[in-house]
Amino acid sequence: MSIDYANGLSRRSFVKSLALAAAVPRLAWASSAATVGTGATRMFALADIHLGEGVFAHSHALNRRYLAALAVDRLVAPYRIEAALAPRASKYPNWESMGLDGHTAGHYLSALAQETAQGDDELRRRLDYMVAELAACQQANGDGYVGAVPNGRELWNSVAAGTVDASSFSLGNAWVPFYNLHKMFAGLRDAWLYAGNRQAREMLIAFAGWADRLVAGLDEPRMQALLATEHGGMNEVLADVYAITGDRRYLALARRFSHRALLEPLLRREDTLDGLHANTQIPKVIGFARIGELDNDQAWIDAAAFFWETVTRRRSIAFGGNSVREHFNPVGDFSAMVGSPEGPETCNSYNMLRLSTQLYRLDPQPRYADFYERTLFNHILSSQHPQHGGLVYFTPIRPRHYRVYSQPQECFWCCVGTGIENHGRHGSFAYAHDAHSLTVNLYMASQLQWRERNLVLRQDTRFPDEESSRLSLQLRKPQRFRLRLRHPHWLEGPFNVRVNGKHWPLQSTPSSYASIEREWVNGDTVEIDLPMRTRAEGLPDGSDYVALMHGPIVLAARTGTENLDGLIADDGRGSHVAPGPYLPLDRAPMLVGDRKALATRIRPVPGRPLTFEAGGLIRPTAFNALQLEPLFRVHDARYVVYWRTATASAYPAVVRQIEADERQRQALEDRTLDQVVPGEQQPEIDHQYQGEGSSTGTRMGRHWRDTGKWISYRLKARDGTDPTTGLELMLSFYGGDHNGGFDLLVEGRRLTTIRLQGDAKDAFVERKIALPEDLAQAAVRRGVTIKLVAAAERRTSALFGLRLLRIETTADLRRPQTN
Repeated sequence: MSIDYANGLSRRSFVKSLALAAAVPRLAWASSAATVGTGATRMFALADIHLGEGVFAHSHALNRRYLAALAVDRLVAPYRIEAALAPRASKYPNWESMGLDGHTAGHYLSALAQETAQGDDELRRRLDYMVAELAACQQANGDGYVGAVPNGRELWNSVAAGTVDASSFSLGNAWVPFYNLHKMFAGLRDAWLYAGNRQAREMLIAFAGWADRLVAGLDEPRMQALLATEHGGMNEVLADVYAITGDRRYLALARRFSHRALLEPLLRREDTLDGLHANTQIPKVIGFARIGELDNDQAWIDAAAFFWETVTRRRSIAFGGNSVREHFNPVGDFSAMVGSPEGPETCNSYNMLRLSTQLYRLDPQPRYADFYERTLFNHILSSQHPQHGGLVYFTPIRPRHYRVYSQPQECFWCCVGTGIENHGRHGSFAYAHDAHSLTVNLYMASQLQWRERNLVLRQDTRFPDEESSRLSLQLRKPQRFRLRLRHPHWLEGPFNVRVNGKHWPLQSTPSSYASIEREWVNGDTVEIDLPMRTRAEGLPDGSDYVALMHGPIVLAARTGTENLDGLIADDGRGSHVAPGPYLPLDRAPMLVGDRKALATRIRPVPGRPLTFEAGGLIRPTAFNALQLEPLFRVHDARYVVYWRTATASAYPAVVRQIEADERQRQALEDRTLDQVVPGEQQPEIDHQYQGEGSSTGTRMGRHWRDTGKWISYRLKARDGTDPTTGLELMLSFYGGDHNGGFDLLVEGRRLTTIRLQGDAKDAFVERKIALPEDLAQAAVRRGVTIKLVAAAERRTSALFGLRLLRIETTADLRRPQTN
């Protein structure tokens, strides 16, 4: 298929001539090499789907209110500053003033575009104004650039000259600058494809031209080194520019922005994801699939599908999320996730749903829809507060911990940006079609307009509160087509459907599609039974923890409202992490009994939809009154979503072991005044990491950083620490590492040379160094810089942990564990 772009094919004709996608409903999703045949799977545009009354419509309304609370001039301020234009308002705080300035604006533009597509005229006016303001910045820059990376000109001149000083989360000391730019690339793309803003289209193309010129002088090794820093979905959006313009140089540029370190193992069907920053990888893979589609490269599509299978089958938990402290944990050990307040990140699920949509279009398998349903109904829906609309970054699965929520004028995390997009497109995956069939993927109250067939399909349902859905069809004239209904993976036994009140025999199995082909007339109805059962679902590592599911719904239990510190986050750098105290795991509720029979003892609470009790299973008995309800309804509380299980005979020994582990962990936490996890993005940014000649990696499920020259972090004792307290540093290393010596400096003063003997293989060892009194006081009052310096022509040992501790006293040893 060829397209005459030179003759100015209209956007509407362009869109109609090609397959459409839910993630970008007005985008052409076919290549000049690919044929869009009558069987091509298409998603409907957002304009064609309207949500009916229910939880998703409520969520959408909350999101529009959140969007309306944000000021365009404040979001655009960083762009005007970098373009040497006077800002019309002050920048927002939080990440918008900490080095990631401007990243929210791109997400906001995408969110406005989605609302514009759904008929919101007020938000359309905002979009048009915002694009015009950004266009003024691009014009002032004079070369197509429209970015807000602080001191960006100096950085980009350095890159263009061939200087690539890249680490996982910084490029030339700038915080993930291409990740930042990608949000604006995507926002401009969406402003054109959703909302038809032609000015955004021209800006996007000029911006892509700037990116092409920027890296034109980099050879392949330097280009790949550049991509070692998180860069979002640059490859995907540049491929989209090719789809919009037909200019193949942008497809070539998209391939140049594809990170071979991730792609090549996937091409070989190898899972090398342990320890990688999860949301750095997922957008790259969306790009691999998109390039594969546009360039007719099935190997790249297969690589993306392998990644999806690996993440969803081996690395995702019951509500669809993945990662701990933003990184992929080892597939055989989810213990770090169970213990951490930094559980699965919402951004990851945002991108996994985008990848699922992309792969579904190319190969419409029901497994993509099953995963989409699981993640949308659980992780995405639960990441928004149902009253004030605040958005969630981490969803911990640590028993009896909690989530914190954003507020519009204070919080500008990455998960706020993806969040304002998430809750504006709930219905986007609900339906699909080809020339001969209409597919129902999701059971949610909604109305679909299939314009090509003059068909309106209305879906009336209170699912999941009610176990049924009813479809009614409005047609101008009778038509013959196939109606495909998803038979969910969780629905066991026959799939019962009635057409116009009469049972319709179907041949389908769980995780498949049931087809009804007939001539449909105006007023036809289809009633679908969706009986749900309760089941226990384990973690992928096969450990003793389970989640309780009812149909596709993850059930959770509220366990208390004590110590919900920082429940509504402020503008602090780390306020997206729930800072309240860990409650001891040995005192957390457990399920005691035969694991295979647990679900049979879960009982519904009469008169309360999707509410259950399991008092006969829960220990300690103080928790017998806990009730189970959907995770998306549990807010402003500590909760349990994963339960430790044990048989009745094993329970006492299990509790004793947990208690011993908790006592040791809690004693260390009580003395910890500050800490860094080397090699992880947020802790290193929070602690002003700097270094030269450094490398990172993982071992035994833990991240590390070493150096052939030097690395440093800034640590400060928490507020309220007594300045006369004795302090020490604790550094963690792999016990099997032999090292002749490297120096530890604090505030430029060498305190010791650390040597390792390598005599403790398969374990970690600690080195404790007391701080002199003046340095201890400095650590309390203003903070101190900790520096490791390698010996000449050697590397330091890999550093796995760095803590600033209060020195242990006799009182610490006698102190009882507190709840």
